[in-house]
Amino acid sequence: MNGRNAEPDVVADKLARIRAPHVAPLNDLADRIAQAEGLSKGEVPYVDPDTGGVDARMLVLLDNPSTKAESATGSGLLSLDNNDRTARNCREAYARHGVRSKDVMHWNVVPFPVAGVKNGGSTPGERARGVRWTREVVDSLLNLEIVLLLGAAARDGWRRATITRPGIYVPAANVPHCSMRGLNTAGGRERFEAAIADVSERLRRS
Repeated sequence: MNGRNAEPDVVADKLARIRAPHVAPLNDLADRIAQAEGLSKGEVPYVDPDTGGVDARMLVLLDNPSTKAESATGSGLLSLDNNDRTARNCREAYARHGVRSKDVMHWNVVPFPVAGVKNGGSTPGERARGVRWTREVVDSLLNLEIVLLLGAAARDGWRRATITRPGIYVPAANVPHCSMRGLNTAGGRERFEAAIADVSERLRRS
């Protein structure tokens, strides 16, 4: 099933709302990251206004923007509605377990496009450059309860950020990235599904 962002009108509507109060601080940050990296505005994907933004209770960290998130080749949004399997896998898992989009915000430990192969992994150096932005995002999320790390790069980026804010639950299991490559590792689907069930239950209880 195609993501809603396959429709240009849907993307245009979302981009018209990227300065809504709940996402404006994060999307202003995206513009500052672009400037720091020598990129144009919009080259660091914006947070989808249909997610929780600064009101989110769960931050989901991944590696780096996919081609379907980058503005030149996709929606220009970090979005569950992007038209790729990675977004679809998360979107469908959230639906199965009752995770509401307004409780969630997605971010990348490397928020800017990586220098290597498109849809490939980030380098340790790129993750080190992303640390300051991860810290700033976490500081922006005042209702944050859970940080879900999807994949080894997300875990490495989080470790590098050395964030010690009390009261945040970080699932300890090695949860795979939600790409097909991640889910197809040995036991990957089971670990991913268990993690989504776990965080969903915690969101319901709190």
